[in-house]
Amino acid sequence: MKSISTSFLLLLTLFAIAQAPKEKALLWKISRNGIDEPSYLYGTIHLMCPDQIKIDSVLKRSFYATKQLYLEINTSDPEMMTKAMKGMLMDSGESLENLIGKADFDSMSHIFMDKAGIPMLLMAKAKPILAMSAVFPSLLGCAPEGWETRFEEMAKDRKIATKGLETIEYQFRVMDTIPYKTQARMLKEFLYSLDSTKKSFDEMLAVYLKKDINGLYEMTVKDPDFGNYEALMLNNRNNNWIPVIAAATKEKPTFFAVGAAHLGGEKGVISLLRKKGFKVTPIN
Repeated sequence: MKSISTSFLLLLTLFAIAQAPKEKALLWKISRNGIDEPSYLYGTIHLMCPDQIKIDSVLKRSFYATKQLYLEINTSDPEMMTKAMKGMLMDSGESLENLIGKADFDSMSHIFMDKAGIPMLLMAKAKPILAMSAVFPSLLGCAPEGWETRFEEMAKDRKIATKGLETIEYQFRVMDTIPYKTQARMLKEFLYSLDSTKKSFDEMLAVYLKKDINGLYEMTVKDPDFGNYEALMLNNRNNNWIPVIAAATKEKPTFFAVGAAHLGGEKGVISLLRKKGFKVTPIN
């Protein structure tokens, strides 16, 4: 993710400002009058080296105080792989080579093979943005893992349900709102500037490890590409999640784990929950 400055204007009401989280924390307690047991919210980053994912005693105790797990999507769905294979393909038989031209496709194929270890042809019909993930093991120097995998394993050990705030089909529909030509350009810039991409990712990771959710949110919305789709990628999804979170907390104490960029800002999950009357407090 490239974190270069772009103009970004937010019209804020005094109420919204008062609700925005100012604390630096990844773990938050969710409580409300009429709910006996609190739920918990944790901000994740989807790709990290395994040794950077540390489940400390406070996080473990919070997780074990809950009775169900909610991730962005239900990763335990037995049909997940089938749905993913179907959703990853571009519509109408579009191809990467057609989007970027043969010269760039051939050049990118050499880089992709060197870094990902698989032919670009295998991703030629896939949504271009998805091809980036195949390069991250080389970029990070490890086999990346996500917090979600750890939490799902913990849920399985405890025999509690894992559910999703949204479906994988919805996530692919959101992805399709970024034109394929734009995705192809993003992939090209990604592959042609891996050194600066690695530097930007390291900067983002450093902000995450400082538990600075607002800093991470700002880096996301100021990205010259993803920032153009802030409403679709962040705000709309945040709004969709709030009634699901509210219903789940009423049903039983729940552990929620979502990308940390969703937590910060006046339109983030924490702010929206506070506006709905929930008390959301940081745990450090």
